[in-house]
Amino acid sequence: MNLDVNLSATQLAILTLLRSEDIKGKKYTPIPGMTHLVKELFVIQKTDLGANLLSELKFEPDNYGPFDETIFAALDGLKDAEYIDFNSSSTSYIKISLTEKGKESSDMFWNRLKDDIKSQFKYVKINYNHLSSEKLLERIYSAYPEMTVNSISKVAKKYRPKESVL
Repeated sequence: MNLDVNLSATQLAILTLLRSEDIKGKKYTPIPGMTHLVKELFVIQKTDLGANLLSELKFEPDNYGPFDETIFAALDGLKDAEYIDFNSSSTSYIKISLTEKGKESSDMFWNRLKDDIKSQFKYVKINYNHLSSEKLLERIYSAYPEMTVNSISKVAKKYRPKESVL
């Protein structure tokens, strides 16, 4: 099996994140939902290494903090190519997981990555993937309060920069 060379950097990042080990050391664990995926990619992109890897992403403050619609297009492409699947375990969120084809492809790509890249993705998956959406937003907003400006989340109010009074 060959890895599709037409995958975007964002698509490769999603496959890498899904392949990375979680807090229990288990690889291929699903990402709990769209909020987690977007925020985990945001955290990666905010590092020097991630900024180079994911230069196509331009996050802007949105309803729930950092957002880039490029991620949704990347997901659609991965779903169409049968690398990922969406599993609904409840009506409130949809898990994003690798298919068997996705696991094989992500393993091939993973084996080509430098250790520092692997470490970056593992760090994010271990530290963010298991959090509730509220705790995830709390971490993002506390580190990046500028991403709260358009947020409708109650968590954002705590971290939103105060308007300066003249």
